[in-house]
Amino acid sequence: MALIGAANLIVLLVQASALIHSQYLNADNASALVLPALAGHLPAGAVVNIGNHPWYEPWWFMRATVGLPGYRQLWEVAPLLGGVLSSAAVAACAWWALGRVAGLCCAVVLFAASEVQRWTLYVPEAHGLILIHLAVLCAALMFVQRRALEGRLTLRALAIVGIPTIVFTGAGLTDQLMALAGLPALLAAPLLSWWRTRTHPSLVLLAFALVTAVASSLLALALAHVMTDAGVVHAPFPINFVGSEAILSGLQHLLVTVTALGGGEFFGAPVSGSNLLTFLVGLLTLFALAAVLRALWRWLTVPAQATAQASAGSAPVEQGHELGRATPQLFVAFWGAALLASGLVFALTSVSTIPSDGRYLIAGWTALAALLGMLAATGPARMALLAGVGVFAVLNLHTELQVGVPSSGVGPNQVLAGDIEHFVRAHGASVGYGSYWDSAPVTWETHLRVRLYPLEACPTPGGVCPFSNNQISSWYTPKPGMRTFLLTDARPNVPDAIATPPASFGKPLASETIGEGLTVYVYGHDVAADLG
Repeated sequence: MALIGAANLIVLLVQASALIHSQYLNADNASALVLPALAGHLPAGAVVNIGNHPWYEPWWFMRATVGLPGYRQLWEVAPLLGGVLSSAAVAACAWWALGRVAGLCCAVVLFAASEVQRWTLYVPEAHGLILIHLAVLCAALMFVQRRALEGRLTLRALAIVGIPTIVFTGAGLTDQLMALAGLPALLAAPLLSWWRTRTHPSLVLLAFALVTAVASSLLALALAHVMTDAGVVHAPFPINFVGSEAILSGLQHLLVTVTALGGGEFFGAPVSGSNLLTFLVGLLTLFALAAVLRALWRWLTVPAQATAQASAGSAPVEQGHELGRATPQLFVAFWGAALLASGLVFALTSVSTIPSDGRYLIAGWTALAALLGMLAATGPARMALLAGVGVFAVLNLHTELQVGVPSSGVGPNQVLAGDIEHFVRAHGASVGYGSYWDSAPVTWETHLRVRLYPLEACPTPGGVCPFSNNQISSWYTPKPGMRTFLLTDARPNVPDAIATPPASFGKPLASETIGEGLTVYVYGHDVAADLG
């Protein structure tokens, strides 16, 4: 099993270069690099809009390192390394609480990353940091509980673990998705522990969780206020409950997304060829979900003493020993709450309207991997679990080797971006405007030597306006006497593209078709003055 997990990790590292190149052809991912790179020395009053949610933690990291000589490579590699280390941290918590089988199964499942999981964990702004935040919270709770049960919990120990946990969790809670999955787990696990045992250590643990939740939430609000005052904002992204008629659809999308995260989204695919292997991966994923939910139900409805050994899986638990029972019980409560909260939020709110988008269910998927150790209560069950996880990992490894790294975006590649750069700079322009899905990839692929700012269609006389998200307001302030260019995109697979030059821009000085469907128009003025 360890060799299978190592093989998946090796393949990921071997494909890392191609994966990084593919990821940043997606404008959402590339914008997360372009915006912090261009956010220095902004004019007074300029506002940076970083998109639909506040990915402040990557922003802080990139703004702190933008002056380093190799910052570009650092920014591209850091999310990949962070995703791997976060997965390892979750697996370490599972090992600590439930034993080596649980930790090994968790690590193998998370390292056998599907394409959907890769596109969520290994980019800066797609909620992947939730993994490390959940792992830290879980570890902090288990540490405080163990010290309390041993009678060694001092104020100094509480401060040493509590203050960094509050600061780190406060930073993580600036992401509202972390609040929807992390806070329920942080509060529910100690509350359930106290409800079931009514002991003084469980009461101390509950008090620690309440203080951590309140203090970190207040810190998150303060950090968000500081960022807003600094001119770094995010677009409104309201989350609404779905109507009663859409609940069934939300549950269907939940199952689709779970299988997509596992690499087994077979729904609607032909029953032939490699789709049969995909179906098997999806079947294993759904079976694991059903088995874990069943185990959680039994754990909740059976007295704590009777389920202690089952919750511990392969962990060496001495019968009747309170400390041995408490850690696995707390672990199961924490990740069970994270799984249920994440699933319910996804199924019952508007985020489920985008099926197969793993970013909104990544906390639940991580919780499912962490809880697999619950299924290893007996020898035969342990063998079945190891076999199932092994088959799952081998099939995903086969897919990654066979398919390789598909493109995750439609942005112009490095060759096309280089051709665009050569043409516009030959005609005295380095700043231009274009469709959203082209702009950030071209800017990043040219190492910022060409800056392409996004536009969108709008009901104005000119027909085009500044893009509403992922932009800096000063990009659209006209600069007198500056040549600019427009990149149009007539490719059929690019949504909401600017396919033809607006008449309001006037007659271009020069134009050139580059690649298939891309045309560059150079103008003798800043066309920002002609935007709606």
